[in-house]
Amino acid sequence: MLKTTRAEFDALTPVGQALARPEVPESLTAANERLRDTAEARWPFEPQRLLEAAREATGLDDFGDDYFREALDQLCASIQNELNLSPVGRRNLHGQILDHLVQRLRFVDLWKRQPEILDEPIEAPIIIVGLPRSGTTFLQQLLAADERLRPIPFWENLAPLPAHDPAIRPPEDAPLIAQAEANVEGLRRTAPGLLALHQLGAEDPEEEIYLLGPAFATTVYEWVYMVPGFASWFAKADHRAGYRFFRQVLQTLQWMRGGRRRFLLKAPQHMEQLVPLLEAFPDAVVVETVRDPLTAASSLANLCCYGQRLRTERPDPLAAGVASEAIVSRLVQSYIRDRDLPFVDARFVTVPFANLMREPVALAERVLTAAGLDLTDETRAEMQRYLDANEGKERAPVDYGPADFGIDIPRLRDRFQRYYARFGLSPDPKFAA
Repeated sequence: MLKTTRAEFDALTPVGQALARPEVPESLTAANERLRDTAEARWPFEPQRLLEAAREATGLDDFGDDYFREALDQLCASIQNELNLSPVGRRNLHGQILDHLVQRLRFVDLWKRQPEILDEPIEAPIIIVGLPRSGTTFLQQLLAADERLRPIPFWENLAPLPAHDPAIRPPEDAPLIAQAEANVEGLRRTAPGLLALHQLGAEDPEEEIYLLGPAFATTVYEWVYMVPGFASWFAKADHRAGYRFFRQVLQTLQWMRGGRRRFLLKAPQHMEQLVPLLEAFPDAVVVETVRDPLTAASSLANLCCYGQRLRTERPDPLAAGVASEAIVSRLVQSYIRDRDLPFVDARFVTVPFANLMREPVALAERVLTAAGLDLTDETRAEMQRYLDANEGKERAPVDYGPADFGIDIPRLRDRFQRYYARFGLSPDPKFAA
């Protein structure tokens, strides 16, 4: 994926070798060949050209507060200098950045025409923060059984605004849902293992890293594409303006689609953005799922490396390991740094992964109680239906480990000592040093 490869094929484990030289569908190979001679000219990662393309696509020119420009500049420079994208990967990444710019223009335009949107109340959202593989998706989908809560489905993350003028209510959402279904089906054809690793449905609740895209306060680029230069900048940058923009996006969704249910949000990236998150949502109920971070590092490396086949013709398991170590370390260390700051006075609910797996409904009830909600009989029944259906889902076998990605267990254990102590965790014995 990176221009500088870390992986010597013969030195990789068998799992690493399979990830480094994956079998891909003929359609993907053919698309790469078809686009090879024209991809660089058609999809340049130049900030000014991207901005101009967004203006031309919309007929709009006001991007609002220009804080996002530094993020765009850093991202484009990192892509140009560091990534070895396939033609399809280049096309898709360019399209994603352009789409976020187009969305930004359309949001800002709508707010100027309908300023009352920014008076919409966002009342005490429930926000799940936790590492990958710590039960965040399971808990969000369990809580989503409560009809008083309002998660963000996958389709709305991808396309929050309708194709028509968003000032016309209610929006026509059916085409947006159909497009998300087509995206999921495309993944099923080209990279079915991704759906086994991260189950995805067009109308299922999903983490809001795509919805943070128009704010350019999202980790989606570094998690999906591994851009170390951008990641280093992102870790040091102030994202408070981006999270304020994100709040306005939620106000817009509520204004367009109605309901005024309490938002049920979830994203691991919030662990390193606790201060911007709580400045944007000061009355939030924060649900922290906790588990040995080594599980997250290995799982994230596997997910990132598997997905590389869609973005590069040179997947690199060791580079995925380095990126995943860095991401998980940042999340853990940032969260420990900010969790007990004096002004971080949100209501926190701690959910150990083992307890969640053992007593899911009881843990969900504890979250609802902290949010001032009773667990009704109807919600309890819906939760049980979800649990019964979830029990029957096919899951990918865990046939990988830290060694497949060059992850250094003793080094990470040392980095995570304060996290283990803060939450009373014992290191998972399956990750023997």
